[in-house]
Amino acid sequence: MTAHAHRMLRAFADLGATDTTCFLGQWPYRLSAAADAPALRAYADGLGLRSLWVSHLASLFGFDTRSGNEAVLAACAGDPLFRVFATIDPRDAAWLDDLDDAVDAGAEGVRVAPGFHRYEVASVRPVLDACVERGLPLQLIARLDDARVRHPLSPAIDLDVHRIADLVRESPAHPLLLSGLNRADWIELNRHLGDAAPEWLRLDLWHVNGPTHVADRFGDDPERWVFGSAFPVQTAEATALQLAASTLPVEALQAITSGNAAAIVT
Repeated sequence: MTAHAHRMLRAFADLGATDTTCFLGQWPYRLSAAADAPALRAYADGLGLRSLWVSHLASLFGFDTRSGNEAVLAACAGDPLFRVFATIDPRDAAWLDDLDDAVDAGAEGVRVAPGFHRYEVASVRPVLDACVERGLPLQLIARLDDARVRHPLSPAIDLDVHRIADLVRESPAHPLLLSGLNRADWIELNRHLGDAAPEWLRLDLWHVNGPTHVADRFGDDPERWVFGSAFPVQTAEATALQLAASTLPVEALQAITSGNAAAIVT
């Protein structure tokens, strides 16, 4: 990494960002893509992050979601750096009990992953309703890797953007975060919504990578975006450098890196 890049990362660290898309556990398709709680703390220290939203990769690939939820809650207990998001699979008959048990144990949000668990996006609606009743934000993991380099044994499929739009259109006014969409996906989604996406809908940034001018466009709607890295599945430096090297005003950078996330989880 160049000296200039190091300076840019130090500038990013000064922002005190929240990373809304982190994971414990092992990504099955790349040995180096793994993190335990100490590794997450080291990652946060390196980029000056003040808060990490965390779930467990085992909840995406195991026989159930409960085991991963219990593991992440135990690993993150008592550390104010972490906000645990329980992963819920609405195909499980006991998903509502799993949700309540996770909340009782300290979970502060919910994640769903239709593309990993292989169900229709419309099936997220009961989970969203349960989140509304309990005052919990919902994060929908649309993707964690690029389909062009996806391992052939991966169960993951990319979601149809128009199905996500249907969910948004039919949803109550409640914090909903979409993770893993790219800029073209967002443009398509917004068009499906009549170029009038609700203000409570937000997107993370890990898959919106490109040259500096891509980040500059976030200034058109800075209230829409949050910093999210998909760490350790992905590396965060590209997104961090993109923001640090942008021409965004400081108010927009603060909103994107921490303010919008704070509005989701209070």
